[in-house]
Order: sequence, then C-alpha cells, then structure tokens
Amino acid sequence: MAEEDLREILGIAKKSKWNQIKKFIKFIIQNTLKKDAGYSLTALDVSVNGKKTPKYNLLIKNKGEINDIDKILDFNHLSLYQATHNSNNLIEISQNNGTITVLAKYLGPSLNNYQIFDFSVHLNALTEPFFTIGNGMKISCTGILKIINKRAELIAKTKKETTKKESKQVKDTKIQNIEVFVFEKLTDKNAIWNGTETKTFQNWKAKTKNKYRIESGNIAYYKGKPTKKFSQYLENLYKNINNKTKKPKKNLDKKIISSKKDDKEVSEQFIFETLTGKNAIWNGTETKTFQNWKAKTKNKYKKEIGKNPYYSGKLTQTFKNYLKTLN
Repeated sequence: MAEEDLREILGIAKKSKWNQIKKFIKFIIQNTLKKDAGYSLTALDVSVNGKKTPKYNLLIKNKGEINDIDKILDFNHLSLYQATHNSNNLIEISQNNGTITVLAKYLGPSLNNYQIFDFSVHLNALTEPFFTIGNGMKISCTGILKIINKRAELIAKTKKETTKKESKQVKDTKIQNIEVFVFEKLTDKNAIWNGTETKTFQNWKAKTKNKYRIESGNIAYYKGKPTKKFSQYLENLYKNINNKTKKPKKNLDKKIISSKKDDKEVSEQFIFETLTGKNAIWNGTETKTFQNWKAKTKNKYKKEIGKNPYYSGKLTQTFKNYLKTLN
C-alpha cells in the first residue's frame, strides 16, 4: 500500500462517470475504514435500487457493507464521514446540470487511477500539488500556469482581431445605412420590419439626433443624409458599446460651460422630451410626469451645485449648462 498522507482531492466529472466515481469512493473507504468508527453516509433526493426517497442513511462498519454504495443510482447530494482519534475523513459529492463535483479529504494512500475525473486537483502535505485531465495525464503547477497563460493570450488576440474586424465593418458600411447598422448592433433589434422603419428605431433616431445636437451644437443631417460628423458620432457609439457607463460628474465640465451651443434650444421641456421621448405639454398643460421631473432635477441641481436654478422666473445660465450634461 502507498504511504498514508493527509490528502485533498477536488474532482469534476460528467454524470455518466458515476459508476467510476463509486469505485473511487469504495477505494478510499477500503483503505481508511476503521471498525471502531465506520463511515456515516447520507444522501439527499436519492434513488436507491430504482426507488426514490428524499433521504437515505447508511452506516458502513465493515468492508462487506461497502458494496451497498452500488445501490445508489442517482442523487442530489451525498456525504460520507468518519471520525477517529487520528483523523477526520470526509467525502462530499454534489450533482448539478449533469456535472458531478467531488471533494475528498482523508488520511490514506494516493489515488492511482486519474481517468476517473474529467479534471481534478490533488493536494497533500508532502509533495507539490498536481492536476489531471480526462485522459489521466498529470500536469504540474508550472504546466497548468503555462496552459492558463497561453489561453489568456489566445483570448486577448482573438478579442483584438474581432475588434479590428468590427471597426473595419463600420468603416465599410454605406453612409445611408449607418443608423440602421448601429441601432441593430446596440439593441439586437430590427430597425426595418416589412420594409418600414420600426417605431422603436424611429424613437431611437430622434433621441440620438437630439442628443447629438445638444452635445455638439451641429446639425445631424444634410440633404436628408447623416453628416460626416454625425456618422462618426454614431460609429463611436458602436465602438464604445462594451465600455462602462461613466457616472455623471457633480462639477460642471468647463468645455460644456464654454460651448457655443444655441442656448435658445436648451429648456426644461426640450431636455425632458429628448431624454424620455414623452411629451412635456398635453392640451396646453404640463404633464404630471414633466412636473415631477422638473422638481426632481431642480432639487438635484441645488444639492450638487449649491445654486438657485431660476432667476426672475427664468433658467440661469449655469442651470442651462447643467441640463446639457444630463445623459
């Protein structure tokens, strides 16, 4: 028998390997069973000899009772435990979505059959940890790091090539289709249905156009087609699809404050309708939603900036600049 050491094994295998895993369990029990202690087995949501039961308990006191484990055909969770003066041996097994996970901690001999698991990690007190894969090959810590680093490099290379390909795809897209292309990439929805623009696409175009006008002060179309600058703006929306959304700055951007935008367009009504796609005025009266938005925006401005948003009943220049920064 191999030298006894304190060992830990973490193994992962397909459900189809359950019979092989049972042999692994019996191997440990056969080599570690103490008659004065014995192994306590508990299985949950288990099928024993084809009969389902919510819980199954078994006490293994001698080697003749080890084969009772073969009666277990299916289960959700299974644990075996033996406590002695010298050691506490534990085997925990769970099953989820067709994958069996095994965690074994015991004082005993090493496992010689490494083909039981599709992947496993082996630890003990005296030797370097090692890994195994389904064909039984042992891999050292250095070897597993090389595999991980190589995989990471491959993923980075693939991601770089994909980004380059997508960037080229944007450049190759005809200018009249840039809005359709970007909308469908950003939303995973169709822009055109039965030859007609969808309502969602039309709303997105209007909102994007207005947002571009506020941010840049430039028109979005010339002779019915997106301008070169607006097309570049749309391309940047697509390129930044994976970027995290930045939190709004509490302090106003100096570039925005010094912008030469047309302040005549900047009103609470205009900003509200641009951001929400809803009407601020209905039958000549402000909607309840618009009134609530105004109050909330005003209070947030006073809290963040510390200034009054109105003077003589009109928007202050600083408050106008603040409205421009809203996303």
